[in-house]
Amino acid sequence: MSKYKTTLNYWNPRNETVVTKDGFCYVDTTSIITNTKDIEDYTEIGMFEQFYELNNSLRYCNGSYYKWQDAEWSNKYSKWLKSDDYRKKSFNLYYGNGVVD
Repeated sequence: MSKYKTTLNYWNPRNETVVTKDGFCYVDTTSIITNTKDIEDYTEIGMFEQFYELNNSLRYCNGSYYKWQDAEWSNKYSKWLKSDDYRKKSFNLYYGNGVVD
């Protein structure tokens, strides 16, 4: 059985102070790609779960996120998020092995 492989882009806000020619100062928070990450798995669902967990781990990181490099994987992932398979797993993906009161 062959593995699926793809690369994700890691986006971060630029967070650089900019001063315009008029002296106006602001923080540029435009997102830029700062890194990439290769993921692989034997199933498409395994790929989707890895992507979900990576992005979920960044939910408090002030605008950082992963994005699929390949549009085909992005489309498949969007369809998976609307599927019954995702709905069955979403609670465990979100909470992991944590205890929910």
